Amino acid sequence: MNKSTFVSPAKFFIMTYILSWSIWVSLLLGSSQISEGLSNIIRLFGILMPAMSATALTAYYSGGLGVKQLFSRLKVWRVSGKWWLAGIVVYPVLLVIAGLLYNLFAPQKAISILPIEIVSLTANIIFLSIAAIGEEVGWRGVALPALQKKYSPITSSLVLGLLWSAWHLPFWLLIGTLSQFGSFYFIMNFLFIVPTTFFITWFFNNTQGSILLPLVFHVAFNVVNVAVFPVTMAIEAFGIFIVMQFAVMFAIIPRLRKAKPFTL
Repeated sequence: MNKSTFVSPAKFFIMTYILSWSIWVSLLLGSSQISEGLSNIIRLFGILMPAMSATALTAYYSGGLGVKQLFSRLKVWRVSGKWWLAGIVVYPVLLVIAGLLYNLFAPQKAISILPIEIVSLTANIIFLSIAAIGEEVGWRGVALPALQKKYSPITSSLVLGLLWSAWHLPFWLLIGTLSQFGSFYFIMNFLFIVPTTFFITWFFNNTQGSILLPLVFHVAFNVVNVAVFPVTMAIEAFGIFIVMQFAVMFAIIPRLRKAKPFTL
């Protein structure tokens, strides 16, 4: 990435919030008049707005070459295998462990493995992959490198984690999180996303600013949690998982300080 290229983090976040929230709030206000299928499609457009903001701002500041460089990082895959393991294996394994621990102590409310149907699983993978591209081209493509241009990886991760969490609020209302689990679940999602951001920053900075690895991480975790073993649908199991997340976060913070931050 051309180091002279600089996208203001503030402009990126403001643009992303305006675009995504305009879609989601409008959908919330008119949800009773829209079919569920159409609502899902419109909801997805809101998820794509981080990538749209990243692309538009990059084009404005550095033209077509900058956009080409941005999307070229989706093809950065030749990195050490340990980073692939970190991106694909660690969080799904923690998720499964949290679910098994929960089942051990609460067998009467045990989390079951969902029946795996090829058509349904394929549809989930496609939908979640599109959503992950929409998010990661923004959060890791532009937001994190821009923040790290001004701040340390730790401060950048904290800022991004909080803003990434808050960005989801209308989306969580749309999918019925408040009515299903109550307001405390919102807090749990903040506690989930912040250490996740630190974890992604760790392997992002060690993989030449690859957007592909965060994208694969995003999809792998969501597929396991949504389509195979829905751990975060049980409050207590979700809590166990969050505790393990923070343990991982505190373990990697010293390593996060040592890695050279990837910046724009």
